[in-house]
Amino acid sequence: MTDGTPRLATEEREIFELASGTIVSVHKQYQVLQHLGEGGMGKVYKAFDPIMNRYVAMKVMKDHVPEGEQRRFRREARMCASFQHPNLVRVLDVGTTAEHHLYWFVMEFLEGRDILGAMQGGRTVPLHVVCEIFRQVLDALRYIHLRGVVHRDVKPANIFITHDAHDPELRIIKLLDFGVARDASDDAPEDPRLILGDPRYLPPEQSRPQGPVDARSDLYALGMTFYEAVTGHHPFEDVFGQHPRALLECQRERNPEPPSRHLSSNADPRRTMAIDAFFRKACAKDPAQRFPDARTMQQALVEVGRYA
Repeated sequence: MTDGTPRLATEEREIFELASGTIVSVHKQYQVLQHLGEGGMGKVYKAFDPIMNRYVAMKVMKDHVPEGEQRRFRREARMCASFQHPNLVRVLDVGTTAEHHLYWFVMEFLEGRDILGAMQGGRTVPLHVVCEIFRQVLDALRYIHLRGVVHRDVKPANIFITHDAHDPELRIIKLLDFGVARDASDDAPEDPRLILGDPRYLPPEQSRPQGPVDARSDLYALGMTFYEAVTGHHPFEDVFGQHPRALLECQRERNPEPPSRHLSSNADPRRTMAIDAFFRKACAKDPAQRFPDARTMQQALVEVGRYA
C-alpha cells in the first residue's frame, strides 16, 4: 500500500553492494580438448572456456616438479599476467587443479606457427619478412627490458607468427615462453649449478652457471635466430648431435662464418654487407660490443631492411 507519492524504481528493491574487503569465490571450468606440447615444467593444452565461449591455451605444471621449478612456474604466471603488449601473450586466468593441486594458467589461444616451422628443411625466410618479424620481437623485448625482465630463452620456437582476425595479411608476432625469464625485482635464489636456456642460442655469459645476463643477452640470442632465418643454417650446426658442451664452447670461443657465406653470390653486395654487420654487432662475444638495447638494434634492422 502506498500514499500516492511517486517512487523511483530503485526504491522498490534492496540495493546490494559488495563491501570493501569481501572475498568473492569464483568457480570456473575449462574443457581440455587437445595436448599441444610441453616443456621442462609444464604441459600446454588447447581448452574451451564455456563462459566466454572461446578457445584458450592452458599451461599446467607437471606433477612431482621440484620446489625451485614450482617457483619458476608461479613466477611465469604472475609475470606474464602483468604484461600488456600486443606482441606478448595475454594471461587470462590462473588457479590450481582440484584433484592434484597443480598450478595452471590460461592464455589466449593462438592460431599460426612458430618461425621454426617456417625454417624447416633449411628453408630461408624472405628478408623483408624477417625484418618485419624481428621488428615486432624487438618491440616485445624493449617492453620487458624496460620492466627489468630478461627472457633468457629467445629462439625460433618461441617466436610465433599469427595473423590479425580482421586482416589476414597482417602478421602479428608473439614472443612466447617466459619459463626461465628473470625479473630484476625477484630476489628468489636459483640453483647455481643450472645453465638455463637452449645451448644453440645462448650468449657466452649465459653459457656459464650464474653468468651475469642482461638485455644484451636476449639480443645475442635474437641475432643467432636472425642468422638462421636469413641463411637457413645455424652458425654452429656442424657440432649439432654432439654433447651440448660443444655448443657452449662454440658460443664462448668460436667466431662463426658471416651469414654472407651462405647467401647467393649474385646478391647485392650492399645487402650482404648490411646483414653481416648486423649479425656481427648483435652476436659479439663481449656484451659491451653488442647493441646496447632493443631500440638501437631495431634501428639497425631498418638499415638491413632497405636492401630487402
